[in-house]
Amino acid sequence: MGMFGASRRFLSSLLFAILFILVGIIIASMLDLPDSPNAREYPQLISQPVVQRADDFSTPFINVVAIARDAVVNINAESEGNLGGVDDYFRFFGLNHPRTQRSFGTGFIFRDDGYILTNSHVIDGAEKVTVTLSEDISYNAHVVGTDPATDLAVLKIDPKDDLPVIPFGHSDKLEIGEWVVAIGNPFPRQGLDRTVTAGVVSAKGRKNLRFADGNVIYQNYIQTDASINPGNSGGPLLNLRGEAIGVNAAISSPTGSSVGIGFAIPIDFARAVVPDLIEHGQVSRGWLGVSDLRDVPREMIEELDIPGQAITFDKVLRGSPAAKAGLKPRDIIYSFNGREIEDAENFRFQVATTPADQKVRMDVMRNGRMLVIDAVIGNRSQALQEMQSPRQLPYSDDYWLGMKVSECTPELAYKLGVDCAPQGGVITTEVIPGSPAYNRNIVPGVIIVEIDKFEINDLNDYREAVLSLRNNQKPISFIIYDTEGNTRWVGITPGR
Repeated sequence: MGMFGASRRFLSSLLFAILFILVGIIIASMLDLPDSPNAREYPQLISQPVVQRADDFSTPFINVVAIARDAVVNINAESEGNLGGVDDYFRFFGLNHPRTQRSFGTGFIFRDDGYILTNSHVIDGAEKVTVTLSEDISYNAHVVGTDPATDLAVLKIDPKDDLPVIPFGHSDKLEIGEWVVAIGNPFPRQGLDRTVTAGVVSAKGRKNLRFADGNVIYQNYIQTDASINPGNSGGPLLNLRGEAIGVNAAISSPTGSSVGIGFAIPIDFARAVVPDLIEHGQVSRGWLGVSDLRDVPREMIEELDIPGQAITFDKVLRGSPAAKAGLKPRDIIYSFNGREIEDAENFRFQVATTPADQKVRMDVMRNGRMLVIDAVIGNRSQALQEMQSPRQLPYSDDYWLGMKVSECTPELAYKLGVDCAPQGGVITTEVIPGSPAYNRNIVPGVIIVEIDKFEINDLNDYREAVLSLRNNQKPISFIIYDTEGNTRWVGITPGR
């Protein structure tokens, strides 16, 4: 019985095993599985196209170039020059032997009706500019406008048909480490048209660099290790969507060739200056009237609980938009026109790109108190012109606060037995006994260098102070050099 039971259990197990094998074979045949792992290839893995669509970034550089390359142009700038020693020979005989100087660079089309963006230094001094397109068709180009302060320029050609364009991206959205592509087109006649290099954004906000003969005032360079070869200046730096996020400008190299340190102008600079260049041929910049700007140290920002970064300044020009708005030296500004401030250089650019006569709001901290100050931006070019031209302000020889002043000349200072202050100022020549100035120990020979926290460099500065403070009844602060040569503060109250 035991042996028979064991045999039955064995037969049952065998039958179950055979049944499971048959079921497995049936399922496998339904799934069409191969007899072995190497029996056939998998067509779904090898039939993928090598070149992806433009919106598929598995091969991003190919797609970026396909999108942008035809909008990258060659620029040939020509000017008349001299041949050095050879010219000396011709001039000796009363002859002139000019030669044509050529410089080559790159640009890119950003409007289909023929507007081209490049570097200002590429076409600086050019008498003739020729642009060559991807079809090897050349056009004489008109210089629409240049802006050496940002090293940007706009050219215009008159094409027969609409042209391919590269749209502007947003450089403020760039991330360090992001892939970028540089395209240059300096030497098409040598078969070197549209050279492509790729790399990453190495850094942002590079400043205080000396390019283009040191004329570039507004700097916020994108640094990249994408090679920017000679002649590639003015070409686009592109993101993986084929948008221009920079204009290639220069390299830093001990040898003159690329060592992986290239610089591009942020395209947001172009967004700010191109409309003015197209409309006026030059850039109209905003002006606030503060100087000696510097960043507020991180420790002070944390101590004062200021949100974000901030700047401060030591000087406010009398009569400037800043002065009219009530800004004071050493105020701390941490927001300008609704935008955060990155640093002093960023603040300068924000002011410069604000249109004249626009009202802006600034968040300010003064002596621990948070204020909101509104200012109407002025015109920088007009202000500079006024400051550089001789001024004759209306002025009465009234003894303001009981004193009369004059320019501090060496002769007058010697006569009064003092030395002029290093930074200029005005010197008192007469003081009425019993006057407010007399009661604060102001005597002939005292040199005034600051009034109401505004610098007094000359008689015109003093006259502006008189005009703006003539009706003031509150104490007025003065910084003076006394007759002993000591610097001190004096508060003078009108009428006392």
